[in-house]
Amino acid sequence: MKRTLWLAALMAFAVGRPAWAQQDELARLKAELAAQQAIIARLIQQVEELEKKQTQGVTREELEVEAKTQQEAVDSVRETLLSRVNLNGYYNFRFSADGSPTPIAFQQHHLGILMGKQIGRFNFLMELELQNVPHHPEISRPEGSEGEEHAEAIAAAVGEAGTETGMDVSGEGQVAVENAWMEYNHNRYLNVRVGKQLSPQYWWQNHYPNLTYSTALPIHLRELFPAELVGAMVQGTLARPMGTSELGIGYKLYVANNQFEGNSQADLRDAKSWGGRLQLRLPTGGLLKRFDVAADLYRGRIALVTQELVEDHVAGFDSQIEIDRFLLNTEYARGRTLERTRFGYYVQPAVRLHEDWIGFYRLERLESPRIHRAEERHLAGLNYRPFPQIALKGEFYRSRPLDRSFTESEGEQKPFNGFATAAVFFF
Repeated sequence: MKRTLWLAALMAFAVGRPAWAQQDELARLKAELAAQQAIIARLIQQVEELEKKQTQGVTREELEVEAKTQQEAVDSVRETLLSRVNLNGYYNFRFSADGSPTPIAFQQHHLGILMGKQIGRFNFLMELELQNVPHHPEISRPEGSEGEEHAEAIAAAVGEAGTETGMDVSGEGQVAVENAWMEYNHNRYLNVRVGKQLSPQYWWQNHYPNLTYSTALPIHLRELFPAELVGAMVQGTLARPMGTSELGIGYKLYVANNQFEGNSQADLRDAKSWGGRLQLRLPTGGLLKRFDVAADLYRGRIALVTQELVEDHVAGFDSQIEIDRFLLNTEYARGRTLERTRFGYYVQPAVRLHEDWIGFYRLERLESPRIHRAEERHLAGLNYRPFPQIALKGEFYRSRPLDRSFTESEGEQKPFNGFATAAVFFF
């Protein structure tokens, strides 16, 4: 009976934690459960007393009544946890100054609210975000420039055809639903999620400002894989113990609307986009704390200004390695649309200088004939993280345009340097 009670208590802990919760959310839930630990301790003590009484002539009926009372107490703890709606959020304030046409500015960069609820095997998550940065500033082109018609077609596809300057520093931005999905967790091998959700690539799944080191997105991200999907996804993981670690394989398969961010009204055809992700988590030990590699595939269509749908194929891979105090993240993606190939990548090494300090460097590049842009950027900075939920960031960066046949021919682009800092609070 004592073992059964322990298992019930552990199940209450496991069910009470939402699947999408991050490390700080887990810490918060542990704090809430601390108040219930005294109850569990008393229950265990009562079970021990019952076991002693069992040798002293206690009847079976008395034991069954007492066991039922203990189970009701455990169920009460579980119901208290599951009846709550989990509310979280994040806040990110940014300052930037560089030699580009963008003015020096304070930006209310991100403000997001996350709400989650779990009932049995079912989970629900909604995320509302106010984001200041324009979604696709790279789409903007001067009037009358060569290739303007093509750029306008692509701009319509990503929902920013009306943008002229791409320099929104007002701090007002736009409010959008970034996540709104329902999920059924059958087991670790099979979960089904439907609704609006982030793409499965590593950066999009970990793009929250309290998790990233830099104040800015890699320049290639929005030009390759779509940031969000509206559709259905099946996912799961397999794991096999290997020594003190394990070998894990994860998969994600999805079918979604043919759309990039902000283009939901253009998908009026039956054929939908589809894609998948295969992730391999290699065994670790000693100084090696993490070694993950993954591959992604996306096949879909993108709508031009004429409402014509054209093929858009993207493939990529990413890896995350952590050895002692050193970390290395990389991502690469290559896409093809209208017989034009585009690609982008970033390589980001980092080191934990102190318990609260992280230093990082990032090299990133984008070459895209589709939007007539070729650029390389270097970033180096520091993070101060006194708590897992709080981050103070500062970085210097240098952007260098690349000379390619498809880039702007008028108005020579020049390299520029810049500085950015941000304050982040996750609650």
